[in-house]
Amino acid sequence: MKNKMKLGVLMSLLLLLGILSGCSSLTEEAKGKSYEFIISSNQPDTHPTVIALKEFAKNLEEDSQGTLKAKVYSSGVLGSDRETLELVQFGAIDMVSTGVSTIESYEKIYSLFSVPYLFNGKDHYYRVMDSEYMQNEIFPQTADLGFVVKTWFDAGARSFYTKNTPITEPSDLKGLKMRTLASPTLMEMVSLMGGNPTPLDWGEVYGALQQGVIDGLENNELALTVNKHAEVAKEFSNTRHLFAPDVLIFNTNNLNKLSDSQRDILENALHELSLNQRELWAVATEQAIKEAKEQGVNFAEPNIQAFIDSVKPMHDRVAKDYTEFVEVINTLGKNN
Repeated sequence: MKNKMKLGVLMSLLLLLGILSGCSSLTEEAKGKSYEFIISSNQPDTHPTVIALKEFAKNLEEDSQGTLKAKVYSSGVLGSDRETLELVQFGAIDMVSTGVSTIESYEKIYSLFSVPYLFNGKDHYYRVMDSEYMQNEIFPQTADLGFVVKTWFDAGARSFYTKNTPITEPSDLKGLKMRTLASPTLMEMVSLMGGNPTPLDWGEVYGALQQGVIDGLENNELALTVNKHAEVAKEFSNTRHLFAPDVLIFNTNNLNKLSDSQRDILENALHELSLNQRELWAVATEQAIKEAKEQGVNFAEPNIQAFIDSVKPMHDRVAKDYTEFVEVINTLGKNN
């Protein structure tokens, strides 16, 4: 009930801002009129994904000669990831860029991206995400729910970092309150590794670290600088336990109203968007590590095998329950 009331408030706010009125023009676009997509992200303007999305909006308008446009709302101004996903589902906004774990409650297959050490490295991860299997079999699976994944973004390798406790073995996590997303899979991972999983909204993390409500969390290097966590967290352990992508989710009904030519233009622009975001991410990650070290963050190399061994029960279960998915991943990993 509370969530429905909150969603109603958000939709009312969007109406007041004049955002929802833009969405009704899609049916007219098929007759030759322009349409402006509304895209939400909880990341700030300095984040590589937001930068890439804004370049995508510019390129989309140029490629379509002004008939397809996009406006990016960053920093979570339209609501949290879960709230804006619901708005996409209802067609109130067109797209949301969010972590893949946000949609695992809608489709269980996406929970597998929260299984640690699923990929044996970045190249393996890229091959899987760019594969026809992902594009044709996995991404469309939520179509009946009102949305589909249209492309993916590099969100780096997630590792553990804390205020002041070096993490080199799973035993170092014992007794530590580690922030996670509200993902059962991620919470199980932290528990198996020895920590106390503490689900917390992203906007609350900095204050929680500062005040000692949590001892640390797991995320990528950019969070240290873009989200200013390096100001309060001084120990980063390169566990690299997760390559979990961000995804761009699109409302199914609005997508289906586009003409074939408009779909082609959009698909090409989305492909370029994903490639551009990856390049921006790589550059930003190198810069983030440099800046974090300058702020006094210590980067440690942990005993990776010990962390892999600690989550063996998760690997065993996935191999049993998702045989086809695991076979595809293992096949694509043989080239490494």
